[in-house]
Amino acid sequence: ALVRAGWARRCPACAAEHFPRTDPVVIMLAQHDGRVLVGRQPRYPAGRYSALAGFVELGESVEEAVARELFEEAGVRATAVRYVASQPWPLPFSQLMIACVADVASDELTIDRTELDDAKWVDRDGVRAALAQAPGAPFLAPPPYAIAHELLARWARGE
Repeated sequence: ALVRAGWARRCPACAAEHFPRTDPVVIMLAQHDGRVLVGRQPRYPAGRYSALAGFVELGESVEEAVARELFEEAGVRATAVRYVASQPWPLPFSQLMIACVADVASDELTIDRTELDDAKWVDRDGVRAALAQAPGAPFLAPPPYAIAHELLARWARGE
């Protein structure tokens, strides 16, 4: 039976409570020389780019996951990782999004085409234009309810 307003289930036989799992996911912006890296997945609407993301693997720290995902998806090496914020993403994904910004050593990309359709570097003016949905913006920003939008907004403000 559902209990705790749907946050748990109680076994009718033993009364034990069971809670749904939550998978940690890092979502991050790589930054280099005043530009930020955004990527697009095949399932995104046309023109949409966002922060890169990936699951934290067993035994891995958030910083290690950020560095690994950036290298695997875009071929860039993180030199420093900074936590920014988090966002629960419970339904339908059961995820906790952990947002970070990473300095990277180089802007040279090696894109994993099984993960990303494309990735590109965008400067602050380009990010601001995308967030404002300005005509001619270099990409379509993630929706305002997504932590990727907040991550881009904070980066655009220099935070």
